[in-house]
Amino acid sequence: MKGKAFFFGVILVLILVPLSALAQQAKPTGEPVKIGVLLPYTGPLTWVSGCASAVDLGIKEINQAGGVHGRPVEKVVGDSEGKVDASVAAARKLLDVDNVLAVIGPTSVTIRSIIPLGAERKMLIISPTAGTTALDKDPYGGKIVFRTVSSDTVMGSGMVYRALQLGAKKVAFFFEDTESAASIRGVVKPACEAKGLPIVGDVVITPGAPSYRSELLNLTKDSPDVIFYELSPPEGAIVFKEWTELGLKGQWIGTDFVNDKFVQSTWPASKGVQGVNPAALITPRYEAWAKELEGVTGKPGVSQFSENAYDAVNIIALALEASKEISRQAILDNIRNVSSPPGEKVASFAEGAKLLRQGKKIDYDGMAGSQDFDEYGNAITYLRIVVIEDGKLKRIGTLTDKEVGPIVTEVLKRRK
Repeated sequence: MKGKAFFFGVILVLILVPLSALAQQAKPTGEPVKIGVLLPYTGPLTWVSGCASAVDLGIKEINQAGGVHGRPVEKVVGDSEGKVDASVAAARKLLDVDNVLAVIGPTSVTIRSIIPLGAERKMLIISPTAGTTALDKDPYGGKIVFRTVSSDTVMGSGMVYRALQLGAKKVAFFFEDTESAASIRGVVKPACEAKGLPIVGDVVITPGAPSYRSELLNLTKDSPDVIFYELSPPEGAIVFKEWTELGLKGQWIGTDFVNDKFVQSTWPASKGVQGVNPAALITPRYEAWAKELEGVTGKPGVSQFSENAYDAVNIIALALEASKEISRQAILDNIRNVSSPPGEKVASFAEGAKLLRQGKKIDYDGMAGSQDFDEYGNAITYLRIVVIEDGKLKRIGTLTDKEVGPIVTEVLKRRK
């Protein structure tokens, strides 16, 4: 009788133990595998660094699955401050003092300044945030530099697609004088031309001005239906306050700068403002992942670029697992082997590592998209359409490569 009781007790324990716990491998040991995360933790772009929590989630899962070749993965942080000099200094420390094997980041503002460092040391730079079109055909793209976020060519094309959905007949531009804004403007303009959308206003503002009333009046003199824009939160607060006070009309469509921080700074004057930016498809897999991420951050919601950051750390770890050694070169040699066809589709490090250890080929399907890199290390990820309502961002639509792709093709032809 006691034997039967013991047997059924064991069965009961196995039923109650979470499947995730059963799937965990032996705890990784030995020297940590260091991965650098270079993002603006301070400065005007601090909102971007929220995606780093997704790297923490990825590392947690990797270590639960036994680590990379049995060794634990560890994150090492560098603060770019959103400035070139700070970014270079932080990158040098990550590469030469902390001896990281790869760098996740930075943003469009500073990524080109650290590419020479990565090239000299033959080390991967994989950005979850840098959409700048300057990287579309960079000489180091697909060799040293990769992106798990779409180029601004995709986001800008999506913005024009949204304007067409809304029935726009005339459009205008309102952008800050920054590299990021210039990158988007350089996409939206040829996209409008390709789709026959007349551009009746084109204003570039200097950040930090106390007022933009005259610029807004100049922008709207020919009554555009849609205004494409990119504004930092401080400038956005001034612009939309004055826009409301002047009683001007038109639908604003922005970039990935339309985020939670932007809403906090501009509400309620920004009511009804829309944005098109990178985001994952809403699926059961994504919803489960988002809950896991909320458990890491301790707060609701998913920060912009989190899906892309999560994909970046998984791809690095899988590239190392696919190699016989743990080195910077091993990542570069195997990044395409684990992220692109042919191979069995996998959605996590645990799935991929299991197959790799069996000698099989894999194709990581990311949270942000397929992550099938082109020859320049670029990927096409999904876009979401958001609107500012009730002091929050509300997702009202999704754009895929099938919808945006034709415009992207037209833009690339015009930019040759």
